[in-house]
Amino acid sequence: MPKFYTETYQKNKNNKKLFAKDLNIKLNRIYNKNGYRLKIDKLKNSWQKIEKKVFDILDSFNFKIKNKYICHISRYGPEGQFKYPNIVNLRINNKDIKNANETIAHEIIHLLIYNKAKKLKLNYRQTEGMVDLFFAETELKSIFPKYKLQKIGIHNKKLFQKITKIKNSPK
Repeated sequence: MPKFYTETYQKNKNNKKLFAKDLNIKLNRIYNKNGYRLKIDKLKNSWQKIEKKVFDILDSFNFKIKNKYICHISRYGPEGQFKYPNIVNLRINNKDIKNANETIAHEIIHLLIYNKAKKLKLNYRQTEGMVDLFFAETELKSIFPKYKLQKIGIHNKKLFQKITKIKNSPK
């Protein structure tokens, strides 16, 4: 949520019409539809250049890759997020756009290992570590040579070997 949302709500909470009008005015100040469209187009073009190679690499791990992944774009929220089975949420602002492909690939890996991580009862830190290791230990490193391992992640290479060998269970 934009920072001004709470302030606008508090100011107009007793008048829904005024709240909606005030919020709309403030959103229109920061949301430039043409600028947003240009960023989305740039992002699409950039992803399309590497998409096949990313999926070819991931397919070598015998994952159940979906025919379609949906990517929702926002100016707010975390840099990337996923919702099983096939949704990626991506924040794009001026700082995020340069890492967008990396973020998309990162979230898709989360989706691909979701059932395996669940089966192994991996916690958040272990799961992040597993996702990171795909960028460090596979050919993804040739596409994303500047990927930085997350400090929060537990990077257990033995566990990584295990997770890349378990057949993906349905649930």
